[in-house]
Amino acid sequence: MSETMVTVGTWLQAFFTIVLVSAVFKDNPLYRFAEHTYVGLFAGYGVALTYFNYIRPNVTKNLLTDGEWSLLIPIILGLLIYTRYVKPVAWLSRYTICFQLGIGSGYVLAKDFKPYFVDQIRATFLPLWGTGDWWKDVSNILFVVGTVCSLVYFLFTIQKKGVQGKVSLVGRYTMMIAFGAAFGNTVMARVSLFLGRMQFLLGDWLGLIK
Repeated sequence: MSETMVTVGTWLQAFFTIVLVSAVFKDNPLYRFAEHTYVGLFAGYGVALTYFNYIRPNVTKNLLTDGEWSLLIPIILGLLIYTRYVKPVAWLSRYTICFQLGIGSGYVLAKDFKPYFVDQIRATFLPLWGTGDWWKDVSNILFVVGTVCSLVYFLFTIQKKGVQGKVSLVGRYTMMIAFGAAFGNTVMARVSLFLGRMQFLLGDWLGLIK
């Protein structure tokens, strides 16, 4: 890549970085322009990637060359989604949506049921004492108690009074702490991205730091 192209690319990155960060102070037309540019580029990239990696190989090689005519079924189902733009036959797009929902639900249940359900239940069965590490014992107790209390919080068939109310309150606080930790982790990730862009502006663009 020529030095001119590198320079142009650096200036474009700097421009879009500054414009996007400007939304922190006030919404403005330049920010909306940068936002629409990013969305448009991502959409165009996704379309091109899908065409060259999936559509063209399947049509030219698998369908026309190898004669796998069964591929016509997913192709027709995929094309039916565009009937939503033609009002008289818009109802045909429902077949594509129903097919995708059915296949997607079955795939998720078959693939993710064990790691996201069974394994999480199994992970809560922890020894509450006798591990040889007092801190691990305390952590296991807090983990099990917090999990059970959080589940009790969602027992809406029982009024939250008495013991059940106090247990539900503990579960509520447990979830608030967990959500706060997740939010803090998200904020730290965004701060890391922001610092990366500032390093780019002060280093690669302005050359003030190395």
